[in-house]
Amino acid sequence: MTPKFKTRDVQKSLYTNYLKRAEECYHAAKNSFAAQEWNAATISAIHACIAASDAMCIYFLGKRNANESHNEAAALFKTIKADDEEINTNANRISRILSIKNMAEYEDRLIFRAEAEKVLKDSERFLEYVKTKLPK
Repeated sequence: MTPKFKTRDVQKSLYTNYLKRAEECYHAAKNSFAAQEWNAATISAIHACIAASDAMCIYFLGKRNANESHNEAAALFKTIKADDEEINTNANRISRILSIKNMAEYEDRLIFRAEAEKVLKDSERFLEYVKTKLPK
């Protein structure tokens, strides 16, 4: 049985808008990290990943995740190409990045430098992967 996802149909050509958003968020994450703003760096890196995932899903599936919690983003991403090792590796990367989202945005504790660095590295690797799979 095919899993059901809450999605929104998006015209394929609009993937470029999501990719641009991802690149801008990643740029903001790097700048925030350089300024030792660990919370802003982490939040921006997370949103870069979400936008990059949306770009891939829009290009290959014609839809993006519409679940407010973003938890289904990795599962929807996996449907791009079932049983593909690169897709699964990067879906796991999305899950790791999203696992810190709630804490980074809503909880009382602040993000540590090491946590920001890890999210930024995962986000960079994910964005680079996405850019290799989408037309320029």
